[in-house]
Amino acid sequence: MQLKNSLAIVSGGALGATLRAMIGTGLNGVPVSTFLVNVTGSIILGFFYQFVQSNHRISGTLKKFIATGILGSFTTFSTYSLDLFVYVREGQFFVAFLYGIGSILLGIIGILLGMTIARKMRRNPAWNG
Repeated sequence: MQLKNSLAIVSGGALGATLRAMIGTGLNGVPVSTFLVNVTGSIILGFFYQFVQSNHRISGTLKKFIATGILGSFTTFSTYSLDLFVYVREGQFFVAFLYGIGSILLGIIGILLGMTIARKMRRNPAWNG
């Protein structure tokens, strides 16, 4: 990857993460902030995706800054939603189904697994200090 693309992603990532933190802080940590970020990010990524499809004059570096950097750190859910949309649009319904359901189920299983590992490690005297 070229240095300018890496810098674009890092810069966009800092901006996107800051925006996400500001929204979370502004709503006093209410769970609706995650919902708002995910929906807003999906709308923005959908707009950007369509805009890029019809305007090929946008540089690859700018695409990486906005899509991967800003929106990628703002919400990964928007990328997940776009991936699902592309699979459906391309008629890959089974892949979309597996990807959609698999992501949710494996995400929940991953959370449970991580919590289980942390609980077991916490019982270890070395974990507590």
